[in-house]
Amino acid sequence: MMESNLKPKAECACGCELFGTPLKRPEGHVRGCKCKRCMGKRNRAKGDGKARVARKKLGITGVNSRHEELWGGKCRVEMKAGKQIQPIATRFEDARGQSEAARPYGDWRPFMMVAMPDGTQDGIVLMLLSDFVTTYGDLGVES
Repeated sequence: MMESNLKPKAECACGCELFGTPLKRPEGHVRGCKCKRCMGKRNRAKGDGKARVARKKLGITGVNSRHEELWGGKCRVEMKAGKQIQPIATRFEDARGQSEAARPYGDWRPFMMVAMPDGTQDGIVLMLLSDFVTTYGDLGVES
């Protein structure tokens, strides 16, 4: 008789009717589970991963923590990822498309969007991370 090397399959522990290999954490839940606990864990992991990528690209040093408040560097950073930034990304892409359409031949400068909210004299700068690092360097510890 042959033994199966496959992991045992089961229903998800929360009763969401998903069937698959139970995960160790959260105990007994299946990949893709839609319960609040599992969705929160996936969202946090996705945000942490994107923060790690951004931190590495920007050359930010200091404590290796998910808490941006403990990071070193020349400025404070607050990372946001996922659905909450979709409206910002949409406006940025629209503005970049408008700029690309009017860009003169041979203009190599990277695109930067400046948003000026009503009631303020200060603006918000949006720029692709790769363009920022190429143009201005990293945000590591000052020499």
